[in-house]
Amino acid sequence: MFTEIKKNIAGFLLLCIVILVFVAAILRWIGISVAWSIDIAQLLFVWVSFLGADIALGEHKHIGVDIITKKLSPRLGQIILLINYIIMIVFLTIIIYYGTVLSINNYSRSYNTIPISYSLATFSAPFGSLLMLMTIIKNIREIFFNKGEI
Repeated sequence: MFTEIKKNIAGFLLLCIVILVFVAAILRWIGISVAWSIDIAQLLFVWVSFLGADIALGEHKHIGVDIITKKLSPRLGQIILLINYIIMIVFLTIIIYYGTVLSINNYSRSYNTIPISYSLATFSAPFGSLLMLMTIIKNIREIFFNKGEI
C-alpha cells in the first residue's frame, strides 16, 4: 500500500511537471514570460527522481549488471546482493546526514522567482535516501525470512 501511495504521488508530480512545462511553453510562444515555471518544474523533478529511485529499488528494477551473478549459485548471488545492500546502506546514511545538513543550511536561501525556501529541494535527497534505506531493510528481511527468494 505504501508503494502505491509513492507511485501515485510520483505520477501526480510528473503530470504536474508535464502540464507546467507545456503551459509555460505555450505562454512563452504567445509572449508571456513565466520564469517561475522553471523553478517549480526543477523542484518537482528532484522529488520525482528520488521517489522513482525508491520505487525502482523496491521492485528490484534498478539498473544492474547480472551477467556474472546469474552464473553463480543462488546462495552466492544472495551474498553478493547483501554486500551490495550494505554498501548502499553506508552511502545512503551519508547522504541522509549531509543532505539534512545542506537542507538546514539552505533554509534562508530562496528560489530566484518564487518565495519558496531552497531547502525544500535539497531536502528531497535525505528524504529519498531515507525511503531507499527503509526499502533496503525490507529487501534484506525478504531475503532472510522468505527462504532467500527475492
